[in-house]
Amino acid sequence: MGFANWFLKNGHGSPSSTAKVFIKQYHKMSSGNHDKEWEGIFYSLFMQRYLVNQKLGFRGGSLFGQVDANEIIENTEGDLALFVFSIMRIETSYFRNNIDDTFNEVTGVIYEVRSTYNVKI
Repeated sequence: MGFANWFLKNGHGSPSSTAKVFIKQYHKMSSGNHDKEWEGIFYSLFMQRYLVNQKLGFRGGSLFGQVDANEIIENTEGDLALFVFSIMRIETSYFRNNIDDTFNEVTGVIYEVRSTYNVKI
């Protein structure tokens, strides 16, 4: 594993650490029936991140004030890993500007974390 891959999995604010936070929050909010409740949970997770970014003044190129939560949620179609990726993309310009070269690695790390936590969504 190269340094870039290690950082994607272990670095502060890395896709792996962000995915872990989302997955833990999802589990806390879920009763176990993903088919019926994922949209509401995704909306709550989106709004939590939105409020944090709002308090920080939308620093780091955050686009939270410019996107429609319902559109993001609808486009992810219940896939938590895709939802996490979408939020990370919205949250910082650094992630958006650097994702092209590492898209496969980033999504691989997010899916790996998802499977580690036995999330069947």
